[in-house]
Amino acid sequence: MNPVHWLFFIGTVGVSLVFALYGQWVLLKYKASTYRTAVTGCEVSRFVLDQAGLLHIAVTPIEPSEEPSSMEGLFLDPKVYEGRDFLSLLRAARLAFLKSQLSNMTFWVRLKKRMAFVIRFTVLSGWILLALGCFVPGLRFLVNLGLGCFSVVMGIVIFDLPFEMEVEEKTFKLLKQSGHFQINEMLHLKKLNRAIALWGVASIVRAPFNKCLLLLGKKGTVYEL
Repeated sequence: MNPVHWLFFIGTVGVSLVFALYGQWVLLKYKASTYRTAVTGCEVSRFVLDQAGLLHIAVTPIEPSEEPSSMEGLFLDPKVYEGRDFLSLLRAARLAFLKSQLSNMTFWVRLKKRMAFVIRFTVLSGWILLALGCFVPGLRFLVNLGLGCFSVVMGIVIFDLPFEMEVEEKTFKLLKQSGHFQINEMLHLKKLNRAIALWGVASIVRAPFNKCLLLLGKKGTVYEL
């Protein structure tokens, strides 16, 4: 690769690697999967909805494969609904906050999943094109296409970043107002919530890593919403 290629590579893959390492470090340090809080995801989401004046919105556990039958309810994965770990509480709080802000939550969730699929596809295509361009004689032009894929992904996630940071800030304030958590618990929630907001920037490194784990029969680290 020439100097211009290296500049684009470091600016996309290098930045993504930094955020991937940061997110993994936060997860390992603050997740504490064996630790259980005094409240469940259901109670947290109920508090967030009540704070927004949405007393009529019911919080209901539903399997991921099921289709919500009503636009008036907040539907949580049963593991999140009953969960007492930090990630379940954050997911419940974020979904409840988004429910209070969006007129069509179902459409937004579907859109977010489609965006995630497009990002994964573009990242994997970028790595394949980059590898072919670097190692196959006569296909050097594919390096430009591969780095272009990375640039498109970074553009998408950076465009979405202000929204994610706003969700992180407001959900943390709501969790703090609930009065259910001690100071050390709030620190853990803050760090994890910030890592979730920044996790999309790590997509260029995270997507192929998770794909490799999937091929080995393991599940990669995933932050949702």
